[in-house]
Amino acid sequence: MKPQYPEKPKNNSVRLFVDAHVHIHDCFHIQDFLDAAAENFSHHATMVGGQAKCRFVLCLTESSGTNSFAALLNRHGDSASEKSLWTFRSSGERGCLLASHPDRGEIVMVAGRQIVTAERLEILGLGLMDMVEDGLPISEVVQLVTDYCAIPVLPWGFGKWLGARRQVVKNLLENVGDAPLYLGDNSGRPGMISAPHEFSQAAKLGMRILPGSDPLPFSSEYDRAGSFGFFVDGVEDCDFIWTKLRTLLQEGKGDLRYYGSLESPFRFLCNQIGMQYLTKFSNRRKVS
Repeated sequence: MKPQYPEKPKNNSVRLFVDAHVHIHDCFHIQDFLDAAAENFSHHATMVGGQAKCRFVLCLTESSGTNSFAALLNRHGDSASEKSLWTFRSSGERGCLLASHPDRGEIVMVAGRQIVTAERLEILGLGLMDMVEDGLPISEVVQLVTDYCAIPVLPWGFGKWLGARRQVVKNLLENVGDAPLYLGDNSGRPGMISAPHEFSQAAKLGMRILPGSDPLPFSSEYDRAGSFGFFVDGVEDCDFIWTKLRTLLQEGKGDLRYYGSLESPFRFLCNQIGMQYLTKFSNRRKVS
């Protein structure tokens, strides 16, 4: 997936930059995380150009047992720490809060879950506050996310769309029915390999791809949020910006354009080694 930069938008409506796959890991300091996200968004907004006003959206995709969104919402009106200038307040719409900084501006933060299915695949529920248990069949998870008026996304993951699971993905794309489904790309996909075949298959079926940064659980990944995603013009600027964006996606409207870069071969290799070590270490702790 290559960045797509238009010369100039046709109107002066707000442009939304959206990172659709975000984790706030325990090893991240929230002020550093948000500083980096604001800087990444601003950088790409400048690169695109041609728009007087932009707004920035981080879609959280939290795993079972984590709820950074609720923790931030509980800090309503307070800074994350005495050293941080970021403050948090509800936007007035369910599943959405505003992180504000006097110099770096505002970031819309949307609640969301990452659900592990019975087939050992994952479904993201963008805008989902309700808990959906892990281990359910993938088709059932997609339907549940949709029933909660959230956006279901099947994200790409290294090695996860291979073997027996590849057939599961193929069947899901062909038999999803009336429930809307999106595929997810992420910046961790190595740039030296071609895009997954499933992306072109989804395009033929009229499905859209929602990219995001998908930070890994390493302290060095704190600065990934906002660096990879999509942007769209023509969204009404209002307090209910997530509702407007969700409706646009659900109705299949808006010209989604992608920004950001895929992973370098060296960093991809380092991250895979790190994830293997982390997985083995976690398994050892469970056994002991």
